[in-house]
Amino acid sequence: MTSVPESDLKHLRERYSRLLEFCDLLEGIADGLPNDFPRAHCQMLASSVADLLRATHVIEGRVLMPLLLASDHTGLRMAAERLQQEHEFDDQAAMEVEEALHDLLLGRSRMSPDATGYLLRSFFESVRRHVNAEQDLLYLLEDITPTNRSLH
Repeated sequence: MTSVPESDLKHLRERYSRLLEFCDLLEGIADGLPNDFPRAHCQMLASSVADLLRATHVIEGRVLMPLLLASDHTGLRMAAERLQQEHEFDDQAAMEVEEALHDLLLGRSRMSPDATGYLLRSFFESVRRHVNAEQDLLYLLEDITPTNRSLH
């Protein structure tokens, strides 16, 4: 199995934590629609969600994917392929979220507050599931890789 430096794993885990924080902020925005949403969070997220997600995907490509692809377990190699496909969907969804947040800030949303809330909830729930699944994969890799206990 491929060995990964502890610093790379730490960086990936930090990115996951940051993504989950962003999800919490998006949830706060969705909960506050139509008029009582945290504008400062909305502004920050409108310019950073897609970048954070893309940067996390780059790190996953360098850290997690090689571990999965090098596994003797077919299921883990298949998981790597599925996650790669999900990255493309997530990146597109992040751009739509940023656009919706920009429109919301400018008061020119083309969507109803309910539709905007649904878009945000769909995105942050998907990202939460994705992050949790990838964290689970890291733990699984640690359990099945006795020579590389540094994964956790």
